[in-house]
Parts: sequence; structure tokens; C-alpha cells
Amino acid sequence: MKGDLIFHQTMTPFWLEAHASYIDSFRTTTNEQITFNAGSTKHALLLKVPMIPPGVFRHSTPLTIQITVANDVGIGGKEESDNRYGISDGTNFMGFHIPDKASYVNRPPCYGVEGPSGSSLLQLSYINRASPRPTDKFFPGQFVITLKMDERWGSCYTVHDGGYTNSGIFSSRLVPSKGLTLEVYKDEAVERVGIKYIKVAIMEDA
Repeated sequence: MKGDLIFHQTMTPFWLEAHASYIDSFRTTTNEQITFNAGSTKHALLLKVPMIPPGVFRHSTPLTIQITVANDVGIGGKEESDNRYGISDGTNFMGFHIPDKASYVNRPPCYGVEGPSGSSLLQLSYINRASPRPTDKFFPGQFVITLKMDERWGSCYTVHDGGYTNSGIFSSRLVPSKGLTLEVYKDEAVERVGIKYIKVAIMEDA
């Protein structure tokens, strides 16, 4: 990524415990990972981490955001674990859906998702959900998400087939002047996810 680095943080389990403005109560935390267990709400918000406060950027400031997520392969490879990682301006959410291995039968390993930000992501829309699927079917331990704020464009990358990318255009555009927050949601209430770390870098494009 080119431009000025505005925000950079590796969010480890106990860092998330200390800095998240919201964190789901159905969880266990160790040095290795934070595990969100089965809860009571469908499409529940799991994590909310403020990154850029309101007023720092103009509404049209061109930004590139990169999110690297390291997940527990054992959970994603064997259990129900469909999750969404992305950015919110307090009104709208844009990011990517990362399904579990069982979903690879008819879904790619990552694809776009957007909807109104809140305590759950109920009114969601998927982007490029029917994209071609890679030949490899293992659940990878890491996903890389890139969001171009001013272009309403995003992509996700995995190591499948030596490098798999799925990209798309979002219908909504986030407003950076309202502030930016990392948000993580899950799909069904019964699902679990193990997060080893989340690394976020925000660049103001030159």
C-alpha cells in the first residue's frame, strides 16, 4: 500500500479485551486466542474496536484499509464458523464474509458483505458470493482483506491454489469523517470462532 500510514495495530486477544468498546460475553480468552462460543443471537456483533475518531478525516478522504485475520484452523475446518470482518462508520458496515470449510461445497472461501451497523448484522447483502471456488478445500489460518474507501471496492485473499482473490464493489460508501471502527459479526447463533489476532493498517492514499 502506498501513502501515509495513519493507523496500525496488531490486536491480540488480551489487547482486544482491553480496547474493544464492545465484546460479546459468550467468550473465553487466552494468550493464544479469543474464542467466541455459541450465543443467543443470530448475526450477532462479536467485536467493536474504535480506530479513527470522528473529525480526523474529510468525508471524501481516500483511504486504503488492510485487515489481516488469523483464525483457529481447528474451529473453521470442523465446526460451524461463518464470520464477517470489516469497517463501520457508525451507520454502515462493509467487509468480507469468511465461511467455514463445510461451506466450500457451494461457496468461495471469502466474499463481500455489507449492511447497517448495529448489535447484529440482520439486513445484510452479499457481493460475489457465487464467484468461482478454488480447487483447494482446506481452511486456511489467515485471510487478508483490503478495502478502498473512496472507490467502494474491496478484495479478500487466501493461499488457496497458490493465491486466491475475490473482489467486488459495495453499494454503500462509508463516510470517514464520522470515524472508523473495526467490527466483527458471526452468522448463526450456535457458531464459534477462534481469533488469534487481527492486524489493521489504515493508509491515506497519496
